[in-house]
Amino acid sequence: MNKWLFIQALRGVAVLGVVAFHLMSIEKKYSGGDLLLPDFLLLGQSGVDLFFVISGFVMVTVTMGRFVRDREMLRFLWGRFTRIYPTYWFYFFLTAAVYFIKPSWVNSLYGHQAELITSFLLFPNQQPLVMVAWSLSHELWFYSIFAVLLNVKERWLLPSLLVWGMVVATANVFATTAKLSAGVLVALHPYTLEFIIGALVAIFVASECSGKISARLSFVVIIVLLVVGFPLVYAFDILKEAGVLRAGVLGTLYGLLVLVLAILEREKKFIAPKFLQSIGDMSYTVYLSHILILSAVGRLWAMVNPARNSLVDNLIVCLLMVASVVSYGWVGYRLVEQPISLVTHRLRTRWFAN
Repeated sequence: MNKWLFIQALRGVAVLGVVAFHLMSIEKKYSGGDLLLPDFLLLGQSGVDLFFVISGFVMVTVTMGRFVRDREMLRFLWGRFTRIYPTYWFYFFLTAAVYFIKPSWVNSLYGHQAELITSFLLFPNQQPLVMVAWSLSHELWFYSIFAVLLNVKERWLLPSLLVWGMVVATANVFATTAKLSAGVLVALHPYTLEFIIGALVAIFVASECSGKISARLSFVVIIVLLVVGFPLVYAFDILKEAGVLRAGVLGTLYGLLVLVLAILEREKKFIAPKFLQSIGDMSYTVYLSHILILSAVGRLWAMVNPARNSLVDNLIVCLLMVASVVSYGWVGYRLVEQPISLVTHRLRTRWFAN
């Protein structure tokens, strides 16, 4: 089964979480002091962790049966790199235009500075122009190593992933990585463990063992994750961690979520909500563009003098920001991302059909 509807829905959940997390910062910056959004929306930043787990799951799912094929590595890299770069470059140049005209509007987190060349190439750097692009460097690293694994027999994928995970975990537990270069930091970053967890989940779902997990048990797992797992992540402030603890805990929780939803969908016990699937379709566009849109609306909010000690304006503007992000996401997906994907897919079919 190569088309998982729940995966698109989870992408929608992940990107809405990231938007909610950044929306909190915009409200705090421009609201005039009063705050409406609850603190637990901090969990939204883990949407990036969910994206990483999903990526690992999808990479294994779409390549099963294609290992050791002639030119499969090139086909895979073409598909992954053209999925990332062309759409990203559109928002890179859009952000660069704002940066050159009004530098104070871009990258306040990095002192309104940016490394343009490395940002354009998505090489690891400390000051990306597009703030969320740091995660794409991790994606490209995982794709590159996974492409190499396509040259080994498929039965060696599981042990290869386990060894890879052990190397990353060991490096973070026993070695000091703080003084390493940006490239080495990405190579050894614990986020890689989340990709690997997603890949391991895909291998398990494809095995006969996954058939032993019942739909009833799957629903129980979902309830436990929602009622116990994620609240504990918030309660113990695990999201402030950037190491193996965060990657291990969130990777495991989201890995379990992907696992049980895959089983439920395969058994036709779960249908992913259509609206979440739709947001999942445009999640990459929303992810790349939402900072620009939230910042623009936030600045307009500040210009009209938000009412202090009143949450009415907060509610109106927060709803407006979410609506603006989703509305532009649909337009940007239809006019930019989707046409690019169609062209690159046709080229891949033509060049790598055999």
